[in-house]
Amino acid sequence: MWLLQLIPDAWLAWAVNATLIVGAVSMVLGVFTGILPVLRSYSPALKIIGFILLLVGAYLNGGLGVELEYRERIAAMQEKINIAEGKSQQENVRIVEKIVTETKIIKQDTQETQYLIEQMKDKINLGCELSPEAITLYNESITGRIE
Repeated sequence: MWLLQLIPDAWLAWAVNATLIVGAVSMVLGVFTGILPVLRSYSPALKIIGFILLLVGAYLNGGLGVELEYRERIAAMQEKINIAEGKSQQENVRIVEKIVTETKIIKQDTQETQYLIEQMKDKINLGCELSPEAITLYNESITGRIE
């Protein structure tokens, strides 16, 4: 069945319709050859072949309808996938920009906090006792400044 995907729609429709037409013509010829005494011996064979071709053509015609419906669904889904991929790319760019911005802010806050720690170095080292300001600055340097 996967081979049907490789054949264009028009060729499949042509083959199915040709099978139906050949089957119908064979059935009609089978009836008319039954009337003529010279060709009467071919009449049962033409009727049987025509009947079989009509059955096969009807079966293939139903299968062709399903195949074409699946192809339309696949095309619609592929279009949805393409749209979703485009949106995904845009969202990825937006997320990367947001991460870069937040990283810059964190680095800036960290540098400011480190500068303040350097300025308060004497207070921090004085008597090895930490003032509440030093503890707050240390916590901010670890977690980032909360504003």
